[in-house]
Order: sequence, then C-alpha cells, then structure tokens
Amino acid sequence: MSSEEKKIRPAPMKRYKRQEPKLAIKSSLPNVKSTLALVILIWESLDYPSEVIYSKQSGSGIILADDVEVAIKKSVVDICSNDNIDLEILIEKINNNQLFKSQLEALIVAFELIWKIAVVRFVDDDRTTLERSGGRRFPKKFLYTSNVDIIHCLISEDKRNYYKVILSWMGMKIQTDETAAKNLSKLLSLLSENAVFKMLDGDTPVIFNQNSLYLKILETQSEVDINGDSEPKGTLRILKNLLFDDMNPYLKYSSGSVSLNSDVKDLQNYQRRVENFLRLSEMKEFEFEDTVRMDSEVDIPEISESSRVSVGVNVILYGVPGSGKSWTIEHEYCRKNSKVERLVFHPDYTYAEFIGQILPDVDDGDVTYKFSPGPFTSILRDAYQNPTDEYILIIEEINRGNAPAIFGEVFQLLDRMIEPKTINGVIYPAGTSEYEISNRNMAVEIYGNGNHKIRIPSNLSIIGTMNTSDQNVFTLDTAFQRRWNMRLIENSFKNVRPSLASAEILDTGVTWRHFCESVNNFILDNKNKLASAEDKRMGVYFVHENDLQYRNLDLQKYEELLLAERDSKITEEEKIALSQMREDFKQNRKFAEKVIKYLWDDAFKFNSQDLFDSSFSSLESVIRRFVFSDGRERFSIFRQSVQDIFFK
Repeated sequence: MSSEEKKIRPAPMKRYKRQEPKLAIKSSLPNVKSTLALVILIWESLDYPSEVIYSKQSGSGIILADDVEVAIKKSVVDICSNDNIDLEILIEKINNNQLFKSQLEALIVAFELIWKIAVVRFVDDDRTTLERSGGRRFPKKFLYTSNVDIIHCLISEDKRNYYKVILSWMGMKIQTDETAAKNLSKLLSLLSENAVFKMLDGDTPVIFNQNSLYLKILETQSEVDINGDSEPKGTLRILKNLLFDDMNPYLKYSSGSVSLNSDVKDLQNYQRRVENFLRLSEMKEFEFEDTVRMDSEVDIPEISESSRVSVGVNVILYGVPGSGKSWTIEHEYCRKNSKVERLVFHPDYTYAEFIGQILPDVDDGDVTYKFSPGPFTSILRDAYQNPTDEYILIIEEINRGNAPAIFGEVFQLLDRMIEPKTINGVIYPAGTSEYEISNRNMAVEIYGNGNHKIRIPSNLSIIGTMNTSDQNVFTLDTAFQRRWNMRLIENSFKNVRPSLASAEILDTGVTWRHFCESVNNFILDNKNKLASAEDKRMGVYFVHENDLQYRNLDLQKYEELLLAERDSKITEEEKIALSQMREDFKQNRKFAEKVIKYLWDDAFKFNSQDLFDSSFSSLESVIRRFVFSDGRERFSIFRQSVQDIFFK
C-alpha cells in the first residue's frame, strides 16, 4: 500500500435510541417458556436469519407463515418420528402459542426488554391500537439480536437434546435430558439479568432487578414479596410468569413470593458475578456522552443571559379562605403582557404530572415511549427560550398536595440569586436559581441538550396560594418555606368592591360586611375556646354577590304545592309554578349552605353553642330554620347576644 493511498478506517460508532422500560403497560404473556422456545426454534430452523416474517393473516388472527412452517417441520422431523410426535399436531400447537395470541406490546416486553433476543414489529403499518381495542391480531416479524447466537452456541453442542427440550417447553410430550433443560434455563436466566421491574410499596415505586431479589433473599433468608400493593404491569408480569415456569434456577416462586431454590453458597457466588456484570454494563463509553447527541436532542441556540429580564421570585400568599389571594395575584403580580400558567395541587397530584413523565408514542409502526413535559417543565422551557418576556406559574392550594414530593429534585432550584453572579463565564441575572440540577429528560426539552444543567431563569416567577384554615392537608416544612417569600393577605374590606361589601344578605337587612366583620370579631374574642381562631375567620371574598341575592318566595304556598305533588294532586299550572319556586328556593339557600354550614361544621365544630342558639342540635335543623324564615328571623339560629350585634 502506497503512503498516499487512503487507509480505510472503522465507521463511527452509532448512537441508538435509549430503550424505554415500559414498566407500566398492562399487556401480559402467559406460558412464557413455550413462547420463548418457539422464538428460538424459528431462528434455528431458518438457518440463523437476522430478520424473519414468522406469521401470516388467518381471519381475525394470525398463524405460522408457510415458509416457516416448512422449515420447522424439516428441522424436527427426525426427532418427531423417533418420539411418535405428529407434525400436524405440533403445528396446531404452535399456532395456539402466545406468539400468535398475544398483543405486540407483550411480546416487546418479553423479547426486547427481558431477554433481548429479538425486536418485534408488525409486518405492515402500525396496528397497535387495533390489536389493543379490537381483539384482532396482525402479522408480525422478528429482527433477531446477537443473543440468539449465544443461545445457539449452547444448542449446537448437543442439537438433538436441546431441540427435545424446546419441543417439551412448547407442550409436546417427549423425554428430555435434565442437564440440557437446566443449562438452557440457566443461559436464558443470564440473558435476563439486565431486565428492570417495577412494583408499588404503598404509594412508593420500587424499581428492582433479579439481583435485587438475590440480595434480599441472602440478607433475610426469607421469602421476598413481588406482588406489591397494586396490579403488576409491564416487565413485572413477565417476571412472575418466568419464575412460575421455573426459568431461574436460583429462585423458587409461589403465590407472589420468591425464595431460595439452591444452595446458599451457590447463590452468593452467582449474585456476585451478576453484580460485577451489571457494574461493567453501566460503564460510560469513552467521551461518548460528551461528544455525541441523543437522537431526541435538537439544536437550540444558547440564549444570552444578558438580555433576560430580572423579575423572578418565589412567593406564597397565605390567609383565610376568601381573603383575596387570587385577586392579589391578578392585580399586583400579573402584568399586562405576563405569560401565565395556572394549576392546582391536590392530594393525588404527583411529580410526574408536575415535571413530566414517559408516555407511549407510536411512530411508523414502532411503539416507543417519550418524555411528555408537565406544566413546570413547559413553562421553564418557554421562559428560557424567551428571555425578554415575563412568565408566571401560579400554584393554587399549594399545601393541598405533598409539595416537597411534587417538586422532587426541583426543590433545589428554588434558591435564587440575590444579585447577578458570574458562573463559568456566564453572568446570570438576579432571580436565577442559585444552584443547578441534572435531569436529562427536562434538559432535552428545555435546552435541546440532555447534559445541560438546569436552572430556573430570572424571568420566571412561581406564586403559590395557601389557605391557613385548611385541615387534614400537607404541611409545608421550614426547609421548603424558607425558599419562598411568604406574604399574609390581610382579611380586610378596604379594597372590596361596594357591590359585595354593601350587599344585603337576602331579606335580613344586614350587609355582608357587617355580618362578616361581626362574626370574625366574635371568633377572635373566643380564641381561648377555638383552636387557631385567627384561621377560622371568613374571608371578605368568602361569598359572591349572587350568593346574597334574595328571591321573593311564598313559603306557605311552596310547602302546599310540595304536598300536592307528593299526593299526585297537582295541576299542570301548579307544576310550572312549583318549578319556578324550586329555583327561587335554591337561590335563597345559597348563603346558608356556604356560610352557615362553614360556621357550624368548621369554625365552631366543637363548640357550636358559643355562636348558635342552644336549641339546635344539628346542621339540618339550623339550615331549615334559616331558609324557612323571613327577614331578621333568619338569624334566630344564633344566640341572642350575637343577634344583638347584627341588629344594633
């Protein structure tokens, strides 16, 4: 070779899409041993192809493709002849295998995620939805991996005996060599050691692998539960099936529990070998992460921080219900051109909903799982990419969800810079996160680069609201609260519109302002008897004008028509009149159902006699007296001393 002749070099190393774990899909694969055996037999019979269309359409289902059927018969004809196995019965057995009965997703979980012996796809366009909802099955193909070559190395040592094991696993009655069966099971177990499973311990997800089971069994010398506290899904379903089929020689499975099935020392040594293998499997390719971008990453230009507005704050507005927290946000924090996202925390709200989660995506027949950003990631992305705009994330009822758990590692970002700071040559404005975190999914979504460190930009504010009177909700610990500017919203009629403050409560002649202030003062005067009395007060916006409006209603006539309706003695004209009266009555109940109920059920729950007349023993009797009375008499539900305050 001349010195000028160009040398041929290796092609650059390829970067592949990361395999999604599919831990939450519900598809199952029973009789996993027989299905796995058939996948191996198809490959062996067809002389080791890289790709094979193994099935064809037959009505609403699928059966073995003609060429595959011929190849299988040819490969096992001698064994079947010697052991009196009818080839047609074998083919019938094969066509009832789960390879032809299960949905694509279940096959993907088993053969791509557990054993990694083949990629499974539809022959034609994607039919996942039709299979999932219509009960039909469509032709599929295998794209085999090099793991079948490993299996072949074992089978080729004693092809006849291993073929017998495969036929036995597929349900044929045939005598097998015990050693061959154990060796094949052990090899398949080795190929599955990288698989990952998920279960729930209460509400806490537990991600584990088979090595996790070995460790716990060796540590406790007891059974290990893999049922969890919810329905098993995804790879966990396959794990239970493979253990049930005795495919892991070290583990014994019974009723959702796993225990030791070998000598303790044998498992100890095997577990250490698995541990070493898993450790090596996690080694970082040399400079790979730093030089090659993921397929899902895109080129997003780096944004200059010098142009970013510096308005970002974390604020929690707290106060009694109806004190005007949301009104304050709208009038004091949201400017004309602010980009606002609003959400509400609740007890079932999760980190996955807030930050984002992996969800299924179908593209050209391939079922993949992609990161779907939550509202926090989405507004952080928008704020980063639009540095001159102000963004505001409003979290209503922030203490009704488990806020520290919902924020997760994002909690670290809530510390903000007090003044501009230069980091690695970048001048960050005041209001930027003081610290940074790593989250690959978020970083790809926000910056287009999974290695980019994440900060809250200075043009994004987070504003939460919190009712101080809420009972049985999550408390915000000191570590969480110190990262926010806490602001108490004064419960005052100073800025309340006159149409509400001066509105009369039905036909009582008492204004909302007078009633609200009088009851609130009474609550404070009784603070020695009321726990957290200040938080029991009613907010000035506790009601709306519509809740106070009165509709004139003849209560005696209303009750007469109700009796006539009950006794089926009502005329058509009276039915029309009664219908309108019902609407009027519902309107006149609004104040009682909102305000009176709150005072009885919450503010004075344990000492109702301090506010209400002692003759009332139930909320039902209190509301009935209020709604079936007129004028001032409605307030006869209260003690005389309280009534005197209303009407002085």
